[in-house]
Amino acid sequence: MRLFFLFSLLCATLLSANTLGGVYVTEPIFNSSVYLQTSGNPKNKAVVLVHGLGDEASSIWEKTVALLEREYYVVTFDLPGFGHSSKSNELYSPENYAKVIRFLTQTYLKRPFHLVGHSMGGAISLYYTHAYPLDVESLVLVDAAGILHPLAYSNFLTHRKVNHFFEEQGELFQGIQSQQLNRFVDRLSDKINAKMENMETVLHSPALRESVLGGTPASIAAVALVQTSFNAIPQSVMQRTTIIWGKNDEIAPLQTGYVLDKLIPHSTLAIMPEAAHVPMLSHEREFHALLLAHLENRSVAKLPPKMGNDAYTIKVRHVSNQRYSGRIKNLVIYDSQKVVIENAIIENLSLFNAEVEILNSVIENKDAPLRVENSALSIVASDIVGSFKLYNSRLNLAGVKMQSRAKPIVAASPSRVIYSLCEINAKRIHGKEILGR
Repeated sequence: MRLFFLFSLLCATLLSANTLGGVYVTEPIFNSSVYLQTSGNPKNKAVVLVHGLGDEASSIWEKTVALLEREYYVVTFDLPGFGHSSKSNELYSPENYAKVIRFLTQTYLKRPFHLVGHSMGGAISLYYTHAYPLDVESLVLVDAAGILHPLAYSNFLTHRKVNHFFEEQGELFQGIQSQQLNRFVDRLSDKINAKMENMETVLHSPALRESVLGGTPASIAAVALVQTSFNAIPQSVMQRTTIIWGKNDEIAPLQTGYVLDKLIPHSTLAIMPEAAHVPMLSHEREFHALLLAHLENRSVAKLPPKMGNDAYTIKVRHVSNQRYSGRIKNLVIYDSQKVVIENAIIENLSLFNAEVEILNSVIENKDAPLRVENSALSIVASDIVGSFKLYNSRLNLAGVKMQSRAKPIVAASPSRVIYSLCEINAKRIHGKEILGR
C-alpha cells in the first residue's frame, strides 16, 4: 500500500486554475512568488479566502468572489506550492502558511478582516486566528481537514474505503462480522500510523522530503497538516465563528465539525445535509446563504438540545443504523453496529460486541464504571462524569471533557484509546494509549 494514499484523499476533484488578472508578490517566508488577487472596493470590509489542497487553488472561490465583491473587499491567493504560485521542496506547514498570510494581509489590508478557510485552508485559518487574534474580525471554517489526532483521522478514512469496498462486493463478504472488519481496519491504520511516526524528522529535512515525499508540495503540505497538533487551539479562538460542513463529507469527518463547535466558545455549526467536501461548488446557493448570514452577523446562536423529562431504557440486540436521543437511564447494546446516540443524557452504559457513536451528549455515572466489552465506542463533543472499564475494545474520544474521581479509563484486557482535543481531569490530551497489556 502506498504511504500517502491517506493524504491524496484530502484532495477533491482537481480543476484547472484560470488566471483572472492578479499580481505576483514575493513573500519572505519561503522567498517565493505568490499569485494574489483583490476584488471589490478597498474601502469596504475585507474578506480573506484561503483554499485547501489541490492545484485548483484559489480558483475554487471564483463564484464566491463574484458574489462578495459587490459589498466586500475580497483577497484571494494561491498558497505557495499550489496554483500559479511558486512550487518547490519547502516545509509547507500550517504555521508557515499562517506567516505567509500574515505578510500578505499586512501588506494589502493592514486592518482586521473576515477569514474564511476551506479544507486544509480551514485548518490554516484556525491556526492563523490563534496566532494572530487581533487580525481576525470573524472566522468561517468550511469542512476543515486535519484537526483530529492522525490515528483517528486515518481510522476514519480507512473505514470509509474498506466499507465502500465491502458494500460493492455485496454477498461475497456477507459473512464477515463487524468485529472482524474493525480489527482489520485497526491493523491497517496502525501500519499507516507507524509509518507516520518519523515524519517530523522527514518534514524538517529537505533531503528527506525529496526522497520520502518526492519533494512535491501537495504531499509535504498534507503530511505537515496531520503532523500539526491543534490541541488547545480551538479553545483560544474568541472570534465569532461559523462552521460549515457537508454531511456527506468523506474527506474531513463531520465529527471534526462537532468538536470545533463544542470547543470554540462563540461558534455555530451549520450542517449542509446534501453536500460533501466542497459545498461552495456542489451546493453554491446554500453555501453562499450561510456565508452571507455570517458576514452580516445573522447567524443563529446555538441552542441547547431539547430533552424530555422522562428517562427511558434502551436495551437492544442485533440492530443496525439506529439513532436514539433524549434522557436515557440505561443504555445496553448487544451485537449491533452503526448505532448513534445524539443529544442525550445517559446515566448507565454497557456495550457488548457493538459499534456505537455518541454525539453532543452527557454521560454521568459516578457510582460504577461504564462497561465496554469487545466493542468500538466513539464519543464526540460530549461531557463525561465517571469512568470506563474496557475489555478488548476501542475507545475514540474527540472533543471530550471528562471528570472522574477514580482512574478515568482502565482495561481488563488489551484495549486502545485515541484522544483528539480532549480534557481529562483538567489535563488536555491529544494522543493514543494502549491499556490492559
